[in-house]
Amino acid sequence: MRNIKKITTAAMIFFALIIIGNNANAQRFYGYGPGYFCNNIPNLTAEQQKKITEMRTAHWKKVTNNRNLLAEKRLRLQTLRSSNNPDMNEINKLIDETGKIMTEMRKSREQHFQDIRKILTEDQRVYFDNFGGGRGYGFGRGGGRGYGFGRGYGRCAGMYR
Repeated sequence: MRNIKKITTAAMIFFALIIIGNNANAQRFYGYGPGYFCNNIPNLTAEQQKKITEMRTAHWKKVTNNRNLLAEKRLRLQTLRSSNNPDMNEINKLIDETGKIMTEMRKSREQHFQDIRKILTEDQRVYFDNFGGGRGYGFGRGGGRGYGFGRGYGRCAGMYR
């Protein structure tokens, strides 16, 4: 009986440690927290960080309206696709509109990259070009881990908004 209690107690401690370890791991945040944005670029000055943060905020404000509009168009497109008698003219029109919005967003993102590059030194720019502004190891598409657009590690988080 005592051996069973010892085993049960040991098992409970073991599982408690696993749960605590998993919770501690889950608390890591690789997203858009303060001080995280572009802090992987070496030797950023406080002034550079402040400018990058201001540019990021302005970029997000500009892009938010397009993101919302794009979401509305995609929902409307899904509704049209699933109707009994889909109107192909309306579907094609929505496809063209979503493409135009996505093009605007991509152009804005590229301008954002170039604005950040302008305030970096030569060494920082090389690092940013290789690790800070492009694709990299992220959470990938569909929630899976892998390469693709995502809020991952090794690049300036928040660029793909």
